[in-house]
Amino acid sequence: MSDYPTQRLPIQPGDDNGGYRGFFDDQYNQPRRRSRRRGRRGVIIFLVTLVVLAVLFVIVDRVAVRYADNKFASQVQTQGGLSNKPTVNIEGFPFLTQLAARKFNEVQLSAQTEKAGPVVIDNLHATMHNMQLINGFSSAKVGSLNGTGLITFASLAKAADVPGLKISQLNSTEAKVTIDLGFISGSGVAKVTKVGPNKINIAVVNAGGIPLSALGGLNNMTITIPGLPMGLNVQSITMTPQGILVHITGQNVTLSGS
Repeated sequence: MSDYPTQRLPIQPGDDNGGYRGFFDDQYNQPRRRSRRRGRRGVIIFLVTLVVLAVLFVIVDRVAVRYADNKFASQVQTQGGLSNKPTVNIEGFPFLTQLAARKFNEVQLSAQTEKAGPVVIDNLHATMHNMQLINGFSSAKVGSLNGTGLITFASLAKAADVPGLKISQLNSTEAKVTIDLGFISGSGVAKVTKVGPNKINIAVVNAGGIPLSALGGLNNMTITIPGLPMGLNVQSITMTPQGILVHITGQNVTLSGS
């Protein structure tokens, strides 16, 4: 029978410096471990809080910009006398900082269709730069605006109200007009010109032997471009394979819902 105990003593020899490690060491280190755990939990809580606040800010920012988009779209529809409310997108993030400064660097405006007298303008799109709010959203001053809209040949032919009429591009300012009524047929040339700040005219310049009366409204048609407040003008018009492309521009334009 051995005189030595069969169980390990609670305190064992330490390192070469004579220290001891064991139950007393563990009791001494436990507060340090708890302190480190509390520190890590604090950091994690701080990071989670930061992420939650960032997510909430993004949500509030996006809700606010959607409200502003809709509000401004209503103002544009009112001033321009548009039949449909356009789609407005205020670009840039965050929106709230731009709102606080009351200035938006870029605003996109678009509409699928808009009635313009006897024709329909398709794919309207405009880009506004440096828009400064005046008196809330009731009015604004736009540093510059560039926009386009397309009057298709199909819309022109429908407005002319002539059966069998076909229109196609001839060059950048003229279109080929072809008519086949059975008892009369032929081809002529129609020219598009700008006749005012917001007006364009399509007129037949060469009937090609076709009686002008047979060309209906296409013989001499004036179209007023809607939704152009003071400061906006038709800059150019170009005949394209799809129809007449109208380019609108303006500088220091004031938009108002009143």
